[in-house]
Amino acid sequence: MDRQADADIWETLQVTAHFLFWTIAIQVLIGFTLAWLINRQFKGHSFWTTVIVLPMMLSPAVVGNFWTFLYQPQIGLFNYAVSFFTGIDPSSFQMIGSVNLAPWSIVIVDTWMWTPFVMLICLAGLRSIPHYIYEAAEVDRASPWRQFWTITVPMVMPFLMLAVLFRGIENFKMFDLVVELTSGGPGSVTELASINLKREAFEKWRTGYSSAFAIILFVTVFGAANIYVKALNRVKQR
Repeated sequence: MDRQADADIWETLQVTAHFLFWTIAIQVLIGFTLAWLINRQFKGHSFWTTVIVLPMMLSPAVVGNFWTFLYQPQIGLFNYAVSFFTGIDPSSFQMIGSVNLAPWSIVIVDTWMWTPFVMLICLAGLRSIPHYIYEAAEVDRASPWRQFWTITVPMVMPFLMLAVLFRGIENFKMFDLVVELTSGGPGSVTELASINLKREAFEKWRTGYSSAFAIILFVTVFGAANIYVKALNRVKQR
């Protein structure tokens, strides 16, 4: 491959890495918070758990079409919701048509759809912690904040890492949701690795480039996942 091809691959990997970082970070933060709240088993927690999990049950293609309509600057509800809270003119910005906002439009949709998955994994981790550990901490007069950082977080960490692993692999190969929302545009700001590979292989017919890129993606994902699983095993053995 020439230098231009190397630059294209590097740019695509940068876009994908940026997307992976923000989606996983936001989903883990919100998912763990929701799991912690639901684990307190307040009145109606079962109903709210069902409501939160609903987006995860939908098809990515359906979600993409649905949010494409919501993102429309003239008739979409998203712009009017932002305008209601901020006072900005709803027709003054376009989520999927702006170079700066298009990546965040995908992050928002993916977070809305897959945060329930992270929440369920975190909820399983929270409910696996024996109650006698908290009782012993209360006997030792440990504050709720200290219990959270010394008991809850360490014992839920393997579940959090497992959620990050699953979401990282899934987001690395995301295709249909991005195609429905932005098709990789505007320009190439949302051209993830899967979108770039499809264009090079089936639109430009650059078979040599696409084959090499596919091998690079496989080695990258396999190597990163292998290292991550070893780190996960070390955390579980503590």
